[in-house]
Amino acid sequence: MKSADSRTNLHDLDGPSTSKKLLACLSYGTVSVSITLFNKAVFSVYGFHYPNSVTTLQILVSILYMNLLKGVGLFHFAPLTAKGARQILPLVFCWWLYVVSGVTALRYLTVPMFSVFRRSTTLIVVVGEFFMFHKLPSKSCLGSIVVMLTGAIIAGATDLTYSLPGYIWVSICAISTAMYLLLIRALKDSTGLSESSLLYHNNVLSLPLMASYLLAATNEVQTVRQYPQLNNIWFLLFLGVSASQAFLLNLCIFRCTTINSPLATTITGQMKDIITTGLGMILFGDVQFSSKNLLGITLGLLGGILYSFFGYMERQRQKQQQDKV
Repeated sequence: MKSADSRTNLHDLDGPSTSKKLLACLSYGTVSVSITLFNKAVFSVYGFHYPNSVTTLQILVSILYMNLLKGVGLFHFAPLTAKGARQILPLVFCWWLYVVSGVTALRYLTVPMFSVFRRSTTLIVVVGEFFMFHKLPSKSCLGSIVVMLTGAIIAGATDLTYSLPGYIWVSICAISTAMYLLLIRALKDSTGLSESSLLYHNNVLSLPLMASYLLAATNEVQTVRQYPQLNNIWFLLFLGVSASQAFLLNLCIFRCTTINSPLATTITGQMKDIITTGLGMILFGDVQFSSKNLLGITLGLLGGILYSFFGYMERQRQKQQQDKV
């Protein structure tokens, strides 16, 4: 008799098809662009400067959705055990840190600057994949990473909206995001848990961590009640969409990383950053341009495009070699 967890594995025995892999990347990219813009709207347009409250709400909504979907038979996860909890605690911590640092960084940085600095995640993933999975990208991919980092350095040095707290938080976000992606792949292989179970357990274990931080390290619980637009229907709509998309984003990240690879997820991230940067420049009024800053952002985007292209070509060559074997 099959266990509840084995029934939920998103892989079939022959491995996912190319169309499923592409759909996983497309889903992740679309949801990631959307949630970044909605989070930015909540913080900048509506002035809701309570990132930890937003994160706690996102976790609660994610747990609610997963239980509702399980109730109608569309989502399955194995029971959480003490052994399983110990195994995935590093994943839980990295996810919590990645989410908190990401929403906090958006308070201080424009969307283009946030996207540029997030690209350093790629270098960390490359280093991590080398030590954890003995994988090394081609020289072309490494060269495109250098272009990305050069763009980030130029953009940061010439940012007219300079924010040291923003740079610190986005650096933490890049490191924790990379570790999160690497741990998803490692724990999927070592624990035997499905993506669904890892996702649910991650949210359940993150909730007390997030709640403790919210109560002990911030004053948001006391001050959020004073926010003047709590009854604004449009604000509540944007906040609700942001909270709902957090569940979809996490689901898409898990699926893209496990049926492709951490590197494939970061390649997708580079492509979606192009769209995010363009929309961020148009939709929000907090971008102050200078020629050098624009050069840095453009170099970062160019590096992302090159990295995505070379990464795709490398994966195609590997697939052709496997087909020959």
